[in-house]
Amino acid sequence: MFFVALATARRAKSVEEPSEDDQRNGIDRVNEGIKNSIEELGTYFQVTGAQKIIRRYFAMNAFDGAMTSLGVVIGAYLSQIDDPRSVIGVIITSGIAMMVSGFSGTYMTESAERSHSLNELEDAMLINLDDTVYGRAGKFVSLFAALVDGSAPFLASIPSVIPFILVPGLIDIGRAFIVAMGASIFTLFILGVYLGRISGENILYSGMKMVVSGAAVAIIALLLNVH
Repeated sequence: MFFVALATARRAKSVEEPSEDDQRNGIDRVNEGIKNSIEELGTYFQVTGAQKIIRRYFAMNAFDGAMTSLGVVIGAYLSQIDDPRSVIGVIITSGIAMMVSGFSGTYMTESAERSHSLNELEDAMLINLDDTVYGRAGKFVSLFAALVDGSAPFLASIPSVIPFILVPGLIDIGRAFIVAMGASIFTLFILGVYLGRISGENILYSGMKMVVSGAAVAIIALLLNVH
């Protein structure tokens, strides 16, 4: 009886534990699925030509997010607000508002444009293209562009929030304002570098143009505070 039980246990173990070949085949299937998905997404972008549009959406809305957060920080500093939670709340609320606005506006706009283009193509070919790569690509790109457009301003506002999270544990509120302004300016510079690489322009020159834009916001805020 003992040997029968031992043999039964070994057979059960061999059934429960997959062999190395099974594990390798499973990994290969997963890798193949990921590869096919990436190729399919690449086809969607190629069919719709959406790369340039998505880059523009990201750059424009990241710029809006960074500039808005910089304006909030400067305004709070000039108003002598000493509660970090108030500053964090305004920046986060502004970022969420821009995120929702960017997502919904872009999704509705892109969906309408993609549907219009698909309808024109269907009229020319006299067939329904909803279940083809053209129809699927239009739906995917509309959603993807909306996600990029919505997330860009929110992500660009995060660096200016971090210094206020460190108050009062690591830094005081006065230093948090300075660091937050610097973080927003640095975000603008990085965005300018990104645009410079896309356009083939000198990246330092492109980055400094963005910094000048941020400095203009600071100057306008100071002038408004004086008057």
